[in-house]
Amino acid sequence: MKKRLYVLILIVFLAFGCFWGYKNRDELMMYFSNQDWKQAEITGTTTLSNHFAIDGTSSNLIVVGNNYLHGFSNNGEENFDMNVSLKNAVTSATGDYCIIGEKDGTKVYMINSNAKIWEMDIQGTLLDVSVNKNGYSAIIYKQVGYKSLIRVMKPDGTELFTTYLASTYALDAEISNDNKTLAIAEINTEGIKVESIVELINMSDLEKKNSTKFVLEDDTLITNIEYNSKNKLLIQTDSGIQIVDNNELKVLIDKFDTNTKFVTIENESSPVVISKIENGLFDSSYILKIFDYKENDVTYEEYQIDDLPSILASKDNKIAMLIEKELIIVNLNGKLLKKYDVSGNIKSIIIFNNGNSLAVIYRDKMEFMKI
Repeated sequence: MKKRLYVLILIVFLAFGCFWGYKNRDELMMYFSNQDWKQAEITGTTTLSNHFAIDGTSSNLIVVGNNYLHGFSNNGEENFDMNVSLKNAVTSATGDYCIIGEKDGTKVYMINSNAKIWEMDIQGTLLDVSVNKNGYSAIIYKQVGYKSLIRVMKPDGTELFTTYLASTYALDAEISNDNKTLAIAEINTEGIKVESIVELINMSDLEKKNSTKFVLEDDTLITNIEYNSKNKLLIQTDSGIQIVDNNELKVLIDKFDTNTKFVTIENESSPVVISKIENGLFDSSYILKIFDYKENDVTYEEYQIDDLPSILASKDNKIAMLIEKELIIVNLNGKLLKKYDVSGNIKSIIIFNNGNSLAVIYRDKMEFMKI
């Protein structure tokens, strides 16, 4: 009788173990394939001098400084050193393209891989730049007589068209992954209430001048727009996140509450939100939510964190967070990939190399890591 009972208990434990192993198979595979998965691998270190901006492409970490561009590989080796004319900079990088503009100036440069493929001077004052994965770019600038102008450039550096805004200011501009649509985030401050507008311009047939406008709620301020990997336009505002799906404006996150502490839509597919959780008197934690949208259905993955990150970087398919002196890297499924104990004062974190590499930026050096 006792023997049968022992056998029954053993079977129950084995069944539970198999079920737990199946539910956590991704973590188990990661653990057994790499016993040191918690510790990120340092692949290189290089010194860093005064600079304006740092951005990352598929093949380079690009440092923009006073009249220079430096490109570094994923192990910190210098790939290129270019002389340019810059006194300040704004950048945008997608795929292996990086566009660099002289903030409040006139110069624009386009980098593809290790080469500068074109440069130009605009007749006006440059405000912002963006580029899609195919090298199509948008340049926002101002000129006498207009509040904003957006010039769209082909990958070879020739102008495709320019759109002129006389009554609204352009806050952001993005080109779709299929090169067919220019999305412009605009704001109108001439009325009693602030009006935010998203305009979609059909780039496939410019002669017809087809465009669609979505007017957001009164006193809503657009903070960012991004096309995700599914070619859906995400719209981040000061109160929530919306998405343009099949030419309809739909709500992804209706309203941020007072516990919402951080929001970004800057990765290949998923809005990221960090919220504070009150566990009791003088006891709180934070939760990272990674949202997904499929056919009107909004879902999310979660990752629990102990404190609010002081720095968060989100690009491609990775999220990196600095929490106190620990760097934590997760994927868009909310799975922990790497950890790294840092020392010193970190200024920023840059994800590049298609989400496979990361650079930790200090005041006078950069550390390169394999994710």
